[in-house]
Amino acid sequence: MYAVIKVGGKQYRVKEGDEVFIEKIDAEPGSTIKIGEVLMVRDEKGVHLGDEIKGSYVEAEVIDVQKGDKIIVFKYRAKKRYRRKSGHRQTYLKVRIGKIHLSSGNTKKAGKTETVEAAAS
Repeated sequence: MYAVIKVGGKQYRVKEGDEVFIEKIDAEPGSTIKIGEVLMVRDEKGVHLGDEIKGSYVEAEVIDVQKGDKIIVFKYRAKKRYRRKSGHRQTYLKVRIGKIHLSSGNTKKAGKTETVEAAAS
């Protein structure tokens, strides 16, 4: 069974037990998040799309917060003495996909990603 989810403007194909890097959202390591934007689910019965999967969500455990590679942005215009250099380093969450909850189309759509519970320390 796998699902296609949308987080941070990007789509990911995930199955239970996968570890995926997603764009950072407000969650701390050790917490559980609920990803409500499920676009497609495939299981032993077939492919489920659209109204069939309204209310479906994916649970994921936040493992770590990491930074990606640095990207250098350099703007230049010839013969105009115009140069701009800046950099960017994106922050990512490393998450482990837990359970994929498939619901019938009768319930309301789960919505965006949200933190379910905080780290117990």
